[in-house]
Formats: sequence, structure tokens, C-alpha cells
Amino acid sequence: MDTPDLTQSQIDDLVARYPLPDGVGDCVMNREELADALATSMNTITAWINAGMPVQQTGGQGKPYELRLAHCWAWRQSKKADEDLRSAEVKSAQAALRLALVGGVAGDSIEALDPKARREILAVQIEHERFSAQRKQLMRRADVAEMLDQIFAMVRDTMEAAPDRVERIEAMPPKAVQAFIGICDATIDELRGRIDKFWLDHREVTIAEKRDLFDA
Repeated sequence: MDTPDLTQSQIDDLVARYPLPDGVGDCVMNREELADALATSMNTITAWINAGMPVQQTGGQGKPYELRLAHCWAWRQSKKADEDLRSAEVKSAQAALRLALVGGVAGDSIEALDPKARREILAVQIEHERFSAQRKQLMRRADVAEMLDQIFAMVRDTMEAAPDRVERIEAMPPKAVQAFIGICDATIDELRGRIDKFWLDHREVTIAEKRDLFDA
């Protein structure tokens, strides 16, 4: 889309609104010199020219572009001001929409956003609220598995050592020791089975993680 050239009156108005910084003198530059002065690239200068930046003399066929620094500076500052205003409007609309989601008054500024942006903000806001509500009620599955692994490893080690400890203390007969061992083994198997069933029912743990609960 072609950008209409600014009139001299429009250029003068821009220069009056956005003068060169103090101590910077005005002069005519070519594209390379202007790119260096504005700390940008030649491609960017060309893009700005195509977007309507004032040109004192159009280059071509060996003739360089002539670009007056004061004009180009004022045009660029005006564009930056427009970009900043657009950014502020979008941020205001985003904030208004977030406010509306929690019961406030959004206002007409929301219309500055396109439907896709509104949907994205809505999805992020809903997810944030869901996370905030659940954050204090939920634990990571990996943390729960690690806790259970530590607890039941302690239970397993204690029950496996219990028959020998009781035998040494109470001088239990061999038959009673074997019965005690059987009871402990059955209890461990029952604990293992119940844990495996829990993970299977909830479908939130891998087979490797389930085996780890009672592995040494």
C-alpha cells in the first residue's frame, strides 16, 4: 500500500513537535549516513522511506538519496509516539479485560483488542485463576511418589528386621519366628498391592515408578 507523501506544512509541524536534541545540528545526509546517525541499518532506513519518511531528494541511477536529519528525526519520533500510544491502549485494554473477568468494569477500551487477543488473554486469566485456587491444595505427583517411597521403604525395612529383633529379645521358637515372618511379608505385599491399585486407578504413575516404591 502506497503511503502518501507528507506536505511541507505537515513536516514543519512534526519538526516543531519533535525538534532535534539540544546540541545536534541539522544537515542533509545520504541513507548510509542517516543509518549511522540513528543507530540502525540501511534496510531499516529504506523501510522507513517506503513507509513515508520525508525525503528531500529521491535517489536512483547513481544519484544518492538526500535526507534532512531534522525531518527524519521528527518523523521517527512521531512514529514512536504512535507506537507507544498503541502499546498503552493495548495494555489498558488487557488490564480492563482482566478486571472484567474478576467482576470489575472493563469499559470500551477492550474493543482495541482483536477477538484472538481477547481469547488468549481469557485463557491465560482462567488458567492463572485455576492454578491460584489449586496451588495450596495440590502436590506434584513426583513429590507424592517420593514421599511414599521413603515412608514405605522405612516400613519394609522395619518389618523385615522385626522377626530377627524379636527373636533375639524374646528367644522366640523357630516356628513362631517363621509365622512372624509370614505375617510381615503378607503385610508388605498388601501395602504394595494397595499402592499399585491406587496409581492404576488414578492413571498418574508409570510402571517403573510403581515398582520403585518397594525396591531397595
